[in-house]
Amino acid sequence: MSELPEGALEGVRYAVFGCGNTDWARTYQAVPTAIDEHLARAGATRLVDRGAANARGDFFGDFDDWYSGFWGPVTTALGQDDEVPAPTPLLEVEFVGATRDPILRQNHLQLGAVVANRELVDMDASGARSKRHLEIALPDGMTYETGDYLAVLPLNPTLAVDRALSRFDLAYDAQTVIRISEGGHTFLPTDTPVTAGELLASYVELSLPATRKQLELLADATVCPPDKAALAALAGDPAAYTDEILTPRITVLDLLERYPACQLAFGTFLQMLTPLTPRQYSISSSPRWSTDHVTLTVSVLTAPALSGSGTYEGAASTYLARARPGTKVAVTVRPSNVAFHPPQSLATPVVMVCAGTGIAPFRGFLQDRALAAQEQGVTPAPALLFFGCDQPDVDFLYRDELDEWAEQGLVAVRPAFSVTPADGVTFVQDRLWADRAEVIDLVRAGAIFFVCGDGQRMAPAVYDTCTRIYIEATGATAERADAWMIEMQREHSRYVADVYA
Repeated sequence: MSELPEGALEGVRYAVFGCGNTDWARTYQAVPTAIDEHLARAGATRLVDRGAANARGDFFGDFDDWYSGFWGPVTTALGQDDEVPAPTPLLEVEFVGATRDPILRQNHLQLGAVVANRELVDMDASGARSKRHLEIALPDGMTYETGDYLAVLPLNPTLAVDRALSRFDLAYDAQTVIRISEGGHTFLPTDTPVTAGELLASYVELSLPATRKQLELLADATVCPPDKAALAALAGDPAAYTDEILTPRITVLDLLERYPACQLAFGTFLQMLTPLTPRQYSISSSPRWSTDHVTLTVSVLTAPALSGSGTYEGAASTYLARARPGTKVAVTVRPSNVAFHPPQSLATPVVMVCAGTGIAPFRGFLQDRALAAQEQGVTPAPALLFFGCDQPDVDFLYRDELDEWAEQGLVAVRPAFSVTPADGVTFVQDRLWADRAEVIDLVRAGAIFFVCGDGQRMAPAVYDTCTRIYIEATGATAERADAWMIEMQREHSRYVADVYA
C-alpha cells in the first residue's frame, strides 16, 4: 500500500476498523492508521471515519459505537436502503424428551489427550495458589516450535453452568432442539437434540462482562420500571458502564440474577452470548524433547468474583486442572511472535525475565538449549533467568530442573520472592536491577532479552528497569534511552515481550 501511486485507487470505497490493546502503547492502532492513510493517499474514498477498539477497555462498546454510524454513509454511497431488522428472536428453542450423546464442537480444533497432570505448588502453604503441569499428546500430524502456543477449547465451570440452569429453571439433561429463523445464523447446533447443560457448558461464554448492547436487550426484557431504568442507564452511560460492569466483570448471568424482573427467554439468552473460544497457553516444552507431545504450565484461577457475588473460576484453567489422564481435549498449535523463539545459534546469550507461570516458554527455551547442546556436543553461551515467585518452598516452579540445568552451566537462575523479600529484592524487576552488571555484559555480547508475564504490572516495570539500566550504563538521556529500547524491539528484535492481561 505504501508504494501505491496517488490516484491508483480512484473509485474504491472503504472503511477501516482497528482492533488493538493499549498495553502495546507505542504501536497501538499503528497498522490500521497506516492502512487508512495509504488508501486515502492513493485516491480511495473513506466512507466512515476509522474506528478503534481497545481490548484493555470497552472493546465491544467501542465497536458498537462505531458500527452505529456505519450503515448510514455506506447505504447512501451504495444507493441502498438502510433497514433495521425486526426485533424478534432468531432462535426458537423446543424442549423434547429424547436423549443422545453430546455433540462434539467444531472449531477448527482436533482432539488431543491429557497424558499427565500434576500440581507444582505446595498447596498446604498459607496463601498458596494452584499451578499445574500438564502433558498433552497432540493430534496426529500436529507439530510445534519452541515458544509456540497451544490453544485449548475448554468447558465452562460447573458452578457457572449450574447458575444458568437455575436461573432458567432447567435440569442439566433437559433436551432441547434449536431452530433458527430464515436468514439467521448461529454457532449453536440446530435441528438436533442437545441437552441444556451441554449448550451452556460447551458452546457459549458465560464469564465475559456484559456489553452495552446486551444491557439494552436486558432492559427491553425487564418489566419492573426501576430495574428497566437502571439497566438502560448503564447501557447509555459509557463511564458508568466501565465502572459498574466492565471493570468488575459483571456478566449477563450476574445481571439476570440481580434483576429477577428481567423476563428473558432462554433462546434469547443463548442468542445474546458469544461462542466459547479457545484459550492460548505458552507451550513449556521443546520439540527436541517430543515432537508430538507438549507440556503446559497453567495457573488455576479461582478467586472471589470482582462482582462481589460468589467465586470466579477461570473456564480453561479450571477445565484443565480437573482433566485426568486420558481426557480428550480440543486443541491446536498457534505460532507465537516470530521473534519469540530461542535463538538458532547456541552462541547467542539470552536473558529471560518472568514471574509465575510466565516461566512456561522459558522452560521450553532451556529444555531446547540443553538438548541442542547435548546433540551438538557444545557449551551454549550464558543464559540468565530472572524468575519472580511468592516463596522459595511454595511456588518455585520447576526448581529441580532449573537446578540441574544450572549445574550443567546452561543457565544462572536469579529468583525474587515477593512474600519473603531479601536484600531489597521483592519483585523480579528488583532482582534485574540488583544484577544489572551481568545483564549489561550479556547485552553488550549480543544477548536477546525476553520477557513473559503480566502486561499490566510486571512487564512495564521490567521495561522501565531496562531503561534505567541503559541510562546508568551509558549516561544517556531518558529520551535517548527510550529510543534505544524501541530500536531493540522493532529493528533488532533483541527485546521481545510476550505479555498477557
